[in-house]
Amino acid sequence: MNNKSKFVIGDIQGCYKEFKNLLKLIDPNKENKFFCVGDLVNRGPESEKVVDYVLENKVKSVLGNHDLHLMAILAGVRKHNDKKDTMTKIISKNKSVEILDYFLNFPFAKVLSNETKKTLVVHAGVLPTWSIEDVKAANEELISSLKSNPEKFLDQMYGDRRKAISKSTNKKNRRRYLVNVFTRMRFITKENKLDLNTKIKKSPKQKYQPWFNYKHKALKEVDSIVFGHWAALKGVTNNNKIKGVDLGCVWGGSLAAININDRSIITVDSQK
Repeated sequence: MNNKSKFVIGDIQGCYKEFKNLLKLIDPNKENKFFCVGDLVNRGPESEKVVDYVLENKVKSVLGNHDLHLMAILAGVRKHNDKKDTMTKIISKNKSVEILDYFLNFPFAKVLSNETKKTLVVHAGVLPTWSIEDVKAANEELISSLKSNPEKFLDQMYGDRRKAISKSTNKKNRRRYLVNVFTRMRFITKENKLDLNTKIKKSPKQKYQPWFNYKHKALKEVDSIVFGHWAALKGVTNNNKIKGVDLGCVWGGSLAAININDRSIITVDSQK
């Protein structure tokens, strides 16, 4: 499937001014030639303006952990944490149904095709053992469950499920594991066990390696994998086929977009 997206934008997290500045560089004619890596909202100063722009311009994205958290708040199954969350202005807009309906169209993973290149976009990552068919199947499993009963899914997704589990064993724990892979993963073992606590560049436990350090089956079918989520990396993976685009804009870094044809990076500085 061809897609007009030429750029993938990193974690915006409510940094609206930087988002608009970046769009002037990569999409000056407002043709929507970009796709987002998730975490559109939270921690930054203007999440409500980002959401308004997303809805008004039909911006496309994969789901990140902060997007899911916003959905859970809007669905009434989680409370806004005033010490950590910065989404009160979204909640007060009385657009809960509209926002939820739109975000429910976002996948957990997306293959973008542009010219001769295929790029897999995810928020946090994918398992090394997954083929593209496995990625699509895991995405469909989650999306089907999310759409069939959003409140139940969003209420039950929270939890540090670290070990893989089969479909037939415990559906709730399996969903938690898959959500954690797509939206929270950083370090894993060769048995695909997750370390969900370490957020720095290197795990203190030797058996846990960054998920992108392993040989990835999906790269037999796509040219590259683009992900966000891991600001501490500053985009460095030492792997030309797996590119990180969260450069920590919300923490004073920069907001990045990667050109999926030549893998060049364009950035704007944080205004924090």
